[in-house]
Amino acid sequence: MRPRSSSALIGAVVLALAACGEMATLPISAGIGPKPTLPAPQRTLIPTVNIAPAKGWLPGAMPQAAPGTRVNAFASGLDHPRWLFVLPKPDEPEPNK
Repeated sequence: MRPRSSSALIGAVVLALAACGEMATLPISAGIGPKPTLPAPQRTLIPTVNIAPAKGWLPGAMPQAAPGTRVNAFASGLDHPRWLFVLPKPDEPEPNK
C-alpha cells in the first residue's frame, strides 16, 4: 500500500496535467469587431478560467477614454477591487447564511 503523501502527489499531478490541455486556437484579432469568430465550447474535466490580475492605476494615470467620454475613479484604496458585496433591496428580506 502506498503512503498517503505519494497518493496525494500523484493526484495533484494528474489534476495539474488535466488543467493544462486547453489552448487558444484562434488569433486575438478573430474575436474583435462587429462579427467576432468564437471557438466552439469544449468540455473539460477542469474548466479553464483565466482571471485578469487586478491592477490599480499609477498615480496621476488614467485609462484612455473613447472620444466624447471620460474616465473617473469610482473608488480607490481597495484590497480587492473586483469583489462586490451586494446588499439586499430595501423591500427584500436578507438571505440566510
